[in-house]
Amino acid sequence: FLFKEAKDLGVDEIEESKIKQCMQVKLKMLQTWLPLLCRASNGTDAPALSINERAGLERVLEDIIEELEQEKQEQVLSLWLHHFTHCSSSDWPNLHSCYARWCCKSRKQLLLLNEN
Repeated sequence: FLFKEAKDLGVDEIEESKIKQCMQVKLKMLQTWLPLLCRASNGTDAPALSINERAGLERVLEDIIEELEQEKQEQVLSLWLHHFTHCSSSDWPNLHSCYARWCCKSRKQLLLLNEN
């Protein structure tokens, strides 16, 4: 619920300073919660989130990440990858598709820079 609300934070803002402030809040939330979400094991007898809720939250996380500047996306996805790969008890949140899109976009930008 918290991330669904955060996703829409700042959508109606016009002022540049307010928009930047909202993006900072989203960045801090991701940096704080992603390690915790990766470490949370989903018990088989009483899962905290249903499969649909997990998938929905992954989509919200991806949407928030993709709103960030490229450099901030790198920071968040590096943090996610570190914790996701070091937590063998959990396979969630799986942000691989978001990571793959970021990698592809970064490669394209690098190629464009090298052409100039």
